Amino acid sequence: MILHKSKKRIGAAVLTAAAAEAAAVWSVYSDGLCLPAFLIQTILAAGAGLLICLDLRPGRKVQGFFLFAAAAAAFYGLESFTHNPLLMAPLPQLMNLLIFWGFFALLFFLLGTVKRAVITGSILTAMIGIANHYTLEFRDNPILPWDLKSFSTALSVTDNYEYAVPAAMVFSILLFLYLCVLAEKTSMKAPAPKKRICAALLSVCLLFAMKTAMCTTAVTDRVLTFSNLFTQWATYRDNGFAVSFLQNTKYLDISEPDGYSPELVADEARRQKELGISSGTDTASSGQTAPGIQTEAEDDRPNIIVIMNEAFSDLSVLHDFETSEDYMPFIHSLMDGGENTVSGQVYVSVVGGNTANTEFEFLTGDSLAFLPSGSVAYQQYISEELPSLASSMSALDYRTIAIHPYLAGGWNRDEVYPLLGFQETYFRDSFTSPQIIRKYISDRSSYQKIEELYEQKEEGEKLFVFNVTMQNHSGYTEIFDNFPIRVRLTELKGHEGTENYLSLIRESDQAFRELTEYFSQEDEKTIILMFGDHQPNDYVAECIASLTGTAREERDLEESQNRFIVPFVIWANYDIEEQSSLRLSANYLGALLTETAGLPMTQYQQYLSRLRETLPVITANVCIDSSGRYYSIAASDEENPHTGLLDQYWRFQYNHMFDQEHYPEDFYTLSVSSDTGGSHPLSAREER
Repeated sequence: MILHKSKKRIGAAVLTAAAAEAAAVWSVYSDGLCLPAFLIQTILAAGAGLLICLDLRPGRKVQGFFLFAAAAAAFYGLESFTHNPLLMAPLPQLMNLLIFWGFFALLFFLLGTVKRAVITGSILTAMIGIANHYTLEFRDNPILPWDLKSFSTALSVTDNYEYAVPAAMVFSILLFLYLCVLAEKTSMKAPAPKKRICAALLSVCLLFAMKTAMCTTAVTDRVLTFSNLFTQWATYRDNGFAVSFLQNTKYLDISEPDGYSPELVADEARRQKELGISSGTDTASSGQTAPGIQTEAEDDRPNIIVIMNEAFSDLSVLHDFETSEDYMPFIHSLMDGGENTVSGQVYVSVVGGNTANTEFEFLTGDSLAFLPSGSVAYQQYISEELPSLASSMSALDYRTIAIHPYLAGGWNRDEVYPLLGFQETYFRDSFTSPQIIRKYISDRSSYQKIEELYEQKEEGEKLFVFNVTMQNHSGYTEIFDNFPIRVRLTELKGHEGTENYLSLIRESDQAFRELTEYFSQEDEKTIILMFGDHQPNDYVAECIASLTGTAREERDLEESQNRFIVPFVIWANYDIEEQSSLRLSANYLGALLTETAGLPMTQYQQYLSRLRETLPVITANVCIDSSGRYYSIAASDEENPHTGLLDQYWRFQYNHMFDQEHYPEDFYTLSVSSDTGGSHPLSAREER
């Protein structure tokens, strides 16, 4: 064993050692100094450079064993990006190792050498590990199979986050670096082409068998120590990335609910319609109204504006905290008994991201409770027309408009919005010289677009506008010259990201006040709903949540759900019945808005309104009944007395989303009485 004297090799050694040391320095800069870890990383960085210069010539058997060992090391390296893999139970470790051995064997037979197989496998695995670390960091969920469909959306906002590099990540990167350096010393080639093809096919068969096993309950129940769709981070921690990822592929296609049949749904729909008629809430076809609700005449219907405000939340639901000034004074004044307002708290299914899921629940009345954790319905399940609040408004001869001052392709909105019944869509390119706050079009400019469309509409024309804002999108740690921090934490120090976030909320509050002032001067009836899509991530909210004195992992179900609460306000420029302190989930909010506006409701909306009386909150995480009792949405039948209602809701939702050929007549769409005494669906107005 001698040292190479080649200038190229020495140069490669120096560059490799320098790059590894740069990662260690970056870790110190972004995550703080841990001197022992930094010294070990420095030694390992220098060792990688020295290893490149060593003239090692391992034998064939050693190289074969190295391929086997490198696959195992890649598995442990991948897991170490997020947790200590040695704490996993033996059987899940073995299952993951089998997958990695099959994967590296396939690379060996496809690429032809140990060197290519190990280097390729190591780089791919390291990239997945890094991506999974930050995905878990930013949204509290690991990488899931359906994320591949939203890859472009994820890339579009990657520059919005701060990428701290913990010391553990540097050690993981160094492990993969050493695998690549050692692989470069090998020369072992795969056998002749015919044997390679056979061996590659065997590797594929092994991987396919593992994938099939991971999707089989009989296997996973015996092998896996923990599996829960609704806490995927724990599933990945206990069972490993590869096993958990493959297991989740079975949820790419949604199975029918137990006992589902179109006939059963039709019978349940008929019963729901009878309940509506008997209670006086069947406003879709008969024109009857619920007590205290006035169905507006067609020429007196209000314009309806919905604002789903990016990351808008009131973090005081986590714990009381003091600030230099009120961060949402106008919203607080409305929620404290404002005139012609309905207000309260909305429980959503997501935190820190996946905005599209909240708008899906709001627009459709469906719930993430029945879809795999981490699902993005816009990406996975909406590929044809789906009845929604927008299509109902279109049927009522409203001009339906969606506005989002960012990329059209984000969460597939440019394709999904027309399928939900929006006739017009406006994205970032539709804005001319907008106000920019940090990197994004401001709420104020987004609302000015609404005012512009209102002023340009035809006389007597009614607008339904759904505006998803962008101003408050993360990250919050970077400070910009065009947006100084205004709201300061008076007791908590050293949380500039939280102060930046609260200052943005203050700006949103001001913009919303200006919007209501504009419409308060207009004669046409207009009703405006504003609500948040989710709370910000932990690096903003946890400093406030920690004031409870309870560690995150020790919080009970009720306390943990405070992270999923956002405020909502319905304001009108005409007389409506005031309500406050309501509590409901996002899937009910569309029906509440329709009811408050005095508009005809679909049978599905009426069903949801009745369901809300018993279960006012149903999210992907929890259901809360009218008595205030919390139940995990994943709880067994014995623990949750409302599973019968949830099962019925899931049957309606499955029918709504996945079995459109068997819709109960007029259940999800509006209908009116015909001249012959029957009923027919209200058709959408022609697209403009």
